[in-house]
Amino acid sequence: MDLFSVAYVSGFIGRHVLRAVRCDDCKTCLTSLLMLSTNAFIYFKEYKNDEQSLTCPSERLVETVSASVTVLEGMMAEVAHTYSVEEKITAAIKNTVDFGWIQSSGCSLHHQEIADGIAQSICRISIPWHCKRRNRSLMEESRQRATRRKMKILSHT
Repeated sequence: MDLFSVAYVSGFIGRHVLRAVRCDDCKTCLTSLLMLSTNAFIYFKEYKNDEQSLTCPSERLVETVSASVTVLEGMMAEVAHTYSVEEKITAAIKNTVDFGWIQSSGCSLHHQEIADGIAQSICRISIPWHCKRRNRSLMEESRQRATRRKMKILSHT
């Protein structure tokens, strides 16, 4: 299921990046016309039967988004409390994740613009999502501590 959600988000990111870069080679590189197994969720989410409105990402784009999110999640504990979180994580993604496939299988003219767009999109989607999950976790821990404290008080009476 995690791979399906990564593929869905990858399709969104691919569509977003292709709005800024209107190039057939880039489109071929970032999207897939074939129904890959990772795109099954996208197929079922499609609400129009006669035309495709959701973007099916290429397998390489899904791999890149997955690797980038892993980098982001690994860094958030270290940088979440600092200034310029998005800039730090974007730089780490661009330095760590291999974007060379875009240049070799797509368009060398737009390579940097696409890599920047992917890294920036991942940060703008995943940082708020990470914070929301972390806040929920902290609230749950707080509720559990309060419940334990109440139970301890009640058991002594």
